[in-house]
Amino acid sequence: MSYLPSTEAGFYEAIQVFFTEITGRAALFGARDQVLLKAWKEEGRPAQVVCRGIREAAASMGEKKHLRSLGQCESFVDEQWERAREQNVGAHGAFTGEGAFTGEGEESPSQSGSEPAQRSGGLFAEARQAIESAGKKTEEGRWREAYRRAWRVMKTLHDERGRFSFEEVEAVDQALVQAYLEALDDEEHQVIESAMASVSAGLVQGMSPVARREHLHIRRKRVLIREYGLLDLIESLG
Repeated sequence: MSYLPSTEAGFYEAIQVFFTEITGRAALFGARDQVLLKAWKEEGRPAQVVCRGIREAAASMGEKKHLRSLGQCESFVDEQWERAREQNVGAHGAFTGEGAFTGEGEESPSQSGSEPAQRSGGLFAEARQAIESAGKKTEEGRWREAYRRAWRVMKTLHDERGRFSFEEVEAVDQALVQAYLEALDDEEHQVIESAMASVSAGLVQGMSPVARREHLHIRRKRVLIREYGLLDLIESLG
């Protein structure tokens, strides 16, 4: 079962999974940490912002110290939250659309002329640039198609919702990972599964099904990055 409150499980479990991945041990958040989580959630801080703060806190500690609580991450999470708010405040207008990485006959977000595209903010622009740049750099057609699929998901989410927040970034990131997985042949799939078999059962034993899926998703993503050069979209926006 999850160690965190059942309400708003997506927010809490995303942080739980990430903390477990960073520290290498199952997250057991105490009362102080749960107060912080609740405050961050009520303030509207996306899980991705919190996870970035956790990552920065862990990186600042070096090899001799260990991250044991969210309280150690508080100042880093605050810093990431301020950066995220500045990005939203700094939203700008239409994109030039130059060099858009699109499929045959497709329009870039700026070329479509849709109203949501005209309201796009910095986060959407950064994600679009990262995907287009990665797609142009790869020489394999299957990976280019994977980036095209992610680009289409990104544009669809943006146009349908009229916004592009960290929630949409995570959805596009997941779509890109899935597109890479589906492009693998049988032998390459075996590489992934062999890597997954090395995951310690102790790390996932206490997790809920949702948290376990998220944990394994992160593991697969890391193997794809290492073995096949997958773009880490979330990291690229950090």
